[in-house]
Amino acid sequence: MPTLFLVLFVNVLGFGLIIPLLPFYVERLGGGPETVTLLIAMYALIQFLMSPWIGRLSDRYGRRPILAWTTAGTIVAHVVLAFADSLWLIVLSRVIGGVMAGNLGVAFAYAADVTTRQERARQIGRLTTGFTLGFTFGPALGGLMAGTDMETANFLVPALAAASLSAVAWLCVMLFLPESLPPEDRVSRIPGERGPGMFRQLTMMFRVEVLALLAIVSFLLFMAWSAMLSIFALWANRILEQGPTEIGFMFMWMGLVGAATQFTLIGPMTQKYGDLATILLTSVGMLVGLVLLALASTLWLALLALTLLSVAHSIFTPVVTNLVTQQATRGEHGATLGIFQSVGSLGRVAGPAFSGFAFTALSYSSPFHIGALVMVPCCILVFSAMRRNATPAAST
Repeated sequence: MPTLFLVLFVNVLGFGLIIPLLPFYVERLGGGPETVTLLIAMYALIQFLMSPWIGRLSDRYGRRPILAWTTAGTIVAHVVLAFADSLWLIVLSRVIGGVMAGNLGVAFAYAADVTTRQERARQIGRLTTGFTLGFTFGPALGGLMAGTDMETANFLVPALAAASLSAVAWLCVMLFLPESLPPEDRVSRIPGERGPGMFRQLTMMFRVEVLALLAIVSFLLFMAWSAMLSIFALWANRILEQGPTEIGFMFMWMGLVGAATQFTLIGPMTQKYGDLATILLTSVGMLVGLVLLALASTLWLALLALTLLSVAHSIFTPVVTNLVTQQATRGEHGATLGIFQSVGSLGRVAGPAFSGFAFTALSYSSPFHIGALVMVPCCILVFSAMRRNATPAAST
């Protein structure tokens, strides 16, 4: 687990370097807010399509080789972005990156392989902290490398630094990460052989009441979250008059809050309230945070809203992942989590797809208003499930 934590942290740190810069990179090459968010949506769409296949490959061939080659592909994506001098090269880098991002479910499947049912939620929460910490320091470093002046921002150095960090993650996988799935626990079929395809797997998942509920809730929450995240840099620049460095530090604040939350709150909350009640609290937190962000005109109010949003999002992901792993056998963790990650990725497609157009056609804050409205049915669904006792009150 420590090695997997390090691999995930280093890889996401590299990805985080370019988060606050990509919108301005696209604008420099002639794209507008709609282009920015459509690129983000395309990345998530490719991740949606590839996650089940990559997860299934890990069920067949083991977690370690799949983590190795997807990390290597991430290096290529960052190098292409570093030397992009046209929009189509940025598109190519996002396509490659989207394919390789399908390995997140594999990382969680690895954690599920090596933990017991009782400790899984806490360990997955700690693993997710590696993701959160990478997201914390990556944007701040990327913003510092780019500079404070939008007109002269340096995009080459952050992208090459991201490629170098992904190379370090690849070396960690190759040298220090043991295989977690023994041959006797692997499935015998691989994609391309006769067996259930992705959409059939989705249908099978929705026949399980718990998984169907969690899939819909995840779709809605990630749609609202990604709508906010995809447009935030441009919003902060227009409304708060912040540059790449300042925006990078705002992303860093979000990551610090998320990491602290995952280290301290997930275990106590799930033990005291149960998984579904915890998910309800995070959904309400997302709703309130989006409303506050839509009303924000000062840096302090924006930071308060981002704090609420970060707390909610950082708790939701490991708790819902733990619930999903309880519905699958050990040899099916990769495929089940891959399918489930795909549903979340579909939410990440829908959110950016509308946020750029709303930002341009309605108002700068309209994506946050829409995201808050999306969270209303999300809260209702979770509350109804609790009333019907659709799942156990607690997983521990």
